[in-house]
Amino acid sequence: MFFALLLTNAVMPGQPPAVAETPPPVASTPLDLTVEVPPAPVPEAPAPGPTPPAPPDRWALMRTLQGTWYGTVLDDQRTTISGWTEASYTASSARVSNQPVVWNDRANQVIMNQTWIRLERAVVTSGTTDVTWGYRLDADYGTDYRFSLMRGFLNNQLLNSQGNQNYYGIDLIQFYSNVYIPTLFQGTDIRVGRLYTPWGYESLEGISTPLASRSYAFNWSPPFTHMGIQVSPTFNAQWSGKFMLANGNDVFIGNSAEELRAVGAVTWTSLNKADTVTFGWSYGRGKFNAGAPFNPATVGEQFEPAGRNNLNVADLVWTHAFNPRLSYVTELIYGYQYGVPANVPGGIVSENVTSGTAHWGSIVHYLNYAFSSKVTGIMRFETFDDFEGQRTGYEGLYTAVTLGCQYRPTKSILIRPEVRYDYNGYSRPFEGKHGLLTAALDCIVRW
Repeated sequence: MFFALLLTNAVMPGQPPAVAETPPPVASTPLDLTVEVPPAPVPEAPAPGPTPPAPPDRWALMRTLQGTWYGTVLDDQRTTISGWTEASYTASSARVSNQPVVWNDRANQVIMNQTWIRLERAVVTSGTTDVTWGYRLDADYGTDYRFSLMRGFLNNQLLNSQGNQNYYGIDLIQFYSNVYIPTLFQGTDIRVGRLYTPWGYESLEGISTPLASRSYAFNWSPPFTHMGIQVSPTFNAQWSGKFMLANGNDVFIGNSAEELRAVGAVTWTSLNKADTVTFGWSYGRGKFNAGAPFNPATVGEQFEPAGRNNLNVADLVWTHAFNPRLSYVTELIYGYQYGVPANVPGGIVSENVTSGTAHWGSIVHYLNYAFSSKVTGIMRFETFDDFEGQRTGYEGLYTAVTLGCQYRPTKSILIRPEVRYDYNGYSRPFEGKHGLLTAALDCIVRW
């Protein structure tokens, strides 16, 4: 280019200077004759490895083991040991029993509801495309075991040598192995073992349920656990499901009361996470098995002296967060079974038939307000109709109002006082009275 410029602007003798077709370059702008040298190639950084999952909360036991040989072995295996102890006292207008208000059914007594220990190997749900496996074993010792035991599993502890009810016992309330497949849909968990019923707002776990007492919708309406296989896919950011093939409701493998059934739930979550809706079900033949009476008859889930409950249930839970402090939950549940004998313990109440269909339903409302990071107030209002009296032993509409709070003085301690009033205007289920007034206080220590 430099020599071309010289030839273009050269003037031969006797000739006028040629007029340039384009303006000449500005003299003050020097020509850039440097040659750009591309930078030396930089080797690509290796792809980052899988992001480890966020470590679970460490409670007192795991903190004590941290840094020891035992703690290192557990950490290397993604395994934790944790638990909690729950004790409660319920002052009551009843003298002996609060039933059909259960779980805190002992009137005017201090009880240890749960001492719960959990051994768990966690699956990895983020940061990797590898399939991982895990397991969980939950053991619960306390008075709550009476309500959660499966038919045919550890039932010999329900009565003592004098034929009276044992208030304290143990239940291996949940045990399963699972695998997590991150590339199936947006992640899919598969579990095999004894599994919780995968829907409902309240919980078998004292630490996970909102109040010291339980609703009728929780205790008298659905099953609690199943033996089966459950597939839980996350379809996208808004839709997920849990689909289980089970051997029945609250019945162990090999028991004569087993009946195959479908159990599951589908959940929708709004994009802003303010709303969730879950529809759940437990559906099978739905026929009461009068050929499988349970002996001995006790007050909990095993209260089946007339035969085996094979109830079908549908449940809907909607949660809505108005703001970070205020939230609302409603649960609607309906259940039924047919072929239930009449006018016997555990049967329907009817003067005109020898057997019939039992059905029941409940609507529960919860209003939660966080006053601070340590105190949350809760109001629960429930109407539960035991149409034929088969669930509680008494016909009629139950209305229950509970006011309570959750107080967390430290991360490991939860204290829950509550005041509750129950009323049934049709029957007298509360030691011969229409109503029951209770004031309960429980304390849970996590370790």
